[in-house]
Amino acid sequence: MHKHYLVTAANGGLSVKSVGLDALPDSAWTPVLGADEGGSALDLYERIPWLYRAVNLRADAIASLPISWETLDGTPLDMPPRLPFALDLPHLLNLIEGWLTLYGAAYVFKGMNAARRVKQLRPLHPRTVTPIYEGERGLVGYERQAGGERIALSLDEVVAIWLPARRAELGHGVPPAQAALSSAGMLHAADQFGEQYFQHGAVMPTLISIEGMPSPADMEKLESWAGRAMSGLRNAFRPLALRAPVKVQPLAGNVELGKLALPELTDKKREDIATALGVPHSLLFSNAANYATARQDDLHFYDKTVLPEARRIESALNSGLFERQGVRLRFRPDRLEIYQSLEAQKADRVATLVTANVITRDEARQLMGL
Repeated sequence: MHKHYLVTAANGGLSVKSVGLDALPDSAWTPVLGADEGGSALDLYERIPWLYRAVNLRADAIASLPISWETLDGTPLDMPPRLPFALDLPHLLNLIEGWLTLYGAAYVFKGMNAARRVKQLRPLHPRTVTPIYEGERGLVGYERQAGGERIALSLDEVVAIWLPARRAELGHGVPPAQAALSSAGMLHAADQFGEQYFQHGAVMPTLISIEGMPSPADMEKLESWAGRAMSGLRNAFRPLALRAPVKVQPLAGNVELGKLALPELTDKKREDIATALGVPHSLLFSNAANYATARQDDLHFYDKTVLPEARRIESALNSGLFERQGVRLRFRPDRLEIYQSLEAQKADRVATLVTANVITRDEARQLMGL
């Protein structure tokens, strides 16, 4: 019988005990994620519209891909297979792709009964899962930490989907959102600048000086007036009665409202985010392209970003989950309207070649993959 191990703190050390699947506490499945650091991928995803939109475009594209099912010998199935566990595939795919984009890794727990049949699936947030390595054996399992509990999970219980690593032989690679952090961080800083500017009454950092040797009473009046002026426009024009002349000079000069967003900088950083996440600019900028260009960008988005990611997810889910149920999942991008339109154009060109006796009907069928 397969066992789980619950790791808890006891008497200043760690206590490990074997528990059954049904005995695991609810807290083990309910991660409570604290706030990320201000510059983390998740934090900026939640704050920067361009990064938020780009991540969701990838996740939604994967989740909405047409699919089919087949047996292990490649025989197509007319109906979805009857699986021993509940499966909301679009939701699962959306979670997986979102986590891959933000963290470079995604995990799905396979809850098994005593007969080692999968009875339930639980997506595990990547921030709660730590791969465990042992010397030359490499990856030997995972540790799940959530709700104050630490649970050891075996390799057989977890479907792990990792982006390829470039700096190491083991582990997941750099997520696309990580490559966009610098640009997203600059956009966040620009947003904060504008927010602070208006919160302080649309007043730039300002130097206030008074000539001569002012009396303590005059200094107190000046400080009080400066505090009111810096707190908002409605207080900026209240009278100030002093015996000494006062000089007020904005440190950053006059600011035009249209330049607060730093358009040249922000446009460049938005393009950097789109590039890092493999999302054509026309999908993020409504005025970035005409119809023909947008159509071509849609094709590039699927060819260069969505389909390679879909094949990675498909392979991991099949080898780690579905093939053990006697079936395989297949993504079918050929059923998308954009690819069907391309096939129709190709068929027209091939038919023209047949009519002109350039190729035979059999050669035409081969070109069309029939």
